[in-house]
Amino acid sequence: MVEVLVADPAFPMGQVLNIVWAIYRNLPFIRAVVALNSLERALLVLMHKQPSMVVASLLQCSPTCTCVAMRMWKVTLSKPQVAEKVLQELLSRLMNQSPCKTSTSTGDNPRVLSLAAARTVSEILLQRICLREVEAIFPQLFLALLFQVSFTTELTVQEVHIFWREHQEDLLGPIRSVVQSMRVLLCSMGFESQALAIEAQGGWDALLSSQTHLMGVRIVAREMMKTPRPLLSTIFCHLAELLSVEEPTWEMIAMVFLVEMLGCTSLSEELDRALEIFPMYLQSQCLGMPSLVLRGLLRLSERPDTARKTLVLLPYVMEQLQGADSDASAIALSLLSNLLRLLEGKTLSLTALALAEKLQPLFSDESSTVRELSIRLFRNTMGVVVDAKKKKMKEVVWGSLLPLLFHLHDEDKNVAKASQETLSSAGQFLKWRQLAQLGETVQAWRISECLLARNRSRAKEYLRQSQSYLRSPQEPLRREAVRFIVLQDAGRDTSLLVSSLATQALLILSLRKAESRFNVQRLSFRLLRAWTRWHSAPSEDSAQAERKQQPQP
Repeated sequence: MVEVLVADPAFPMGQVLNIVWAIYRNLPFIRAVVALNSLERALLVLMHKQPSMVVASLLQCSPTCTCVAMRMWKVTLSKPQVAEKVLQELLSRLMNQSPCKTSTSTGDNPRVLSLAAARTVSEILLQRICLREVEAIFPQLFLALLFQVSFTTELTVQEVHIFWREHQEDLLGPIRSVVQSMRVLLCSMGFESQALAIEAQGGWDALLSSQTHLMGVRIVAREMMKTPRPLLSTIFCHLAELLSVEEPTWEMIAMVFLVEMLGCTSLSEELDRALEIFPMYLQSQCLGMPSLVLRGLLRLSERPDTARKTLVLLPYVMEQLQGADSDASAIALSLLSNLLRLLEGKTLSLTALALAEKLQPLFSDESSTVRELSIRLFRNTMGVVVDAKKKKMKEVVWGSLLPLLFHLHDEDKNVAKASQETLSSAGQFLKWRQLAQLGETVQAWRISECLLARNRSRAKEYLRQSQSYLRSPQEPLRREAVRFIVLQDAGRDTSLLVSSLATQALLILSLRKAESRFNVQRLSFRLLRAWTRWHSAPSEDSAQAERKQQPQP
């Protein structure tokens, strides 16, 4: 019967599965050498002609790779040409991490077959067979197992049960099984020192938990950077190739590994591959991906051999300032500071102006780091805008003066310091000596008066900016916004009563007795309502004049 099967091995998938199952069930009971030889020849012929079907069938027969299954795998791996096909099929199964199906069948669930392939690879390596063929695909196999660890942390209870139902006495769980496969692979390829270093840093344990998984990936990547350059280059290029097409299953893991490798000084021309794929991932909706890519770009901008190459991504980086992610904004600001230093001439002037216009909204960001970096970068842009663009830049600087004034009272001392220095620089840029001097001595009250006295035409803009700061989470900034609003309107009112009330309001605010947010808001709006009532009511002099003009009865 077996000889007939071998003569024409072109079977549909269902029949191949039946044949493999038949061999798997009967193999333990066959003793005759002639019969065993026939079965081995049949397996080799089937694997040579239909490797995908046979590998899938054998994985379904024994997901955890029992001793019987291992006997069958050894047969298929005994011939180098067939061994290459087997390993390629196992690699393909490892990378097929499609979303799970609601099924209790191993054959219908690619995630379970992927996990079974990882277990099989580990067992093959422990037997130390076909090591030369394994070495040929080591970079791809290593990364596939790393991705496998990632998605195994997300297996459902049902999937774990499918995989483990026949061998629940096994001491290794699904995740530990894959991590063990990675360790065995490293040791089999002569990288015992890397495996031990990863263990010493807690890398293998970190991979086991979804909370610490990315930290584990970084540890593994750093240790693999100590391998020979040809291997490093192959791993990096393979990662770049995989990331050229978006794949939500493992793209975050691949990007973490690739970004960590950007610090490797032995890589040079290969780094251009990263710059080609970064624009796509800067626009990714995956949580944390833009921040990760920006970190990678920041590293490249600090390397002499790649710094100027990163300038092509300047427009994409500037777009990150408009997002709601403070972490991405903070990294983008540091990166833009580096890129600005690489520009020259007209390009520098145009870029600085465009950048300055995007920075002011970040002055009030919830992150103190973003506030400080944006204010300091704004200061840098003032000094590089020249020629015709300087007039436009002056308008931008005028629009930033009041927010900078408010942030002199920022609760974060670094932000307050940055605001002071930028205000002083703004005075120098505008050739306004008084503002520059007041900025250096931090005379906030005098600066408020100077702003109102110098440019009354910006009153509406000042009011709009002040009102936005009434919603600030920082009590000092809300208080200063109220103070400025009252000062602004009181200064242009000739009524003695209104001026008196405004003076009282400012005096109360200066006492700073309302420490809580609720009290500050209540006090602020009570003062504003009172001021509005007095402002809208006719003055005593005007009322008397009106009575004199009325005819006497």
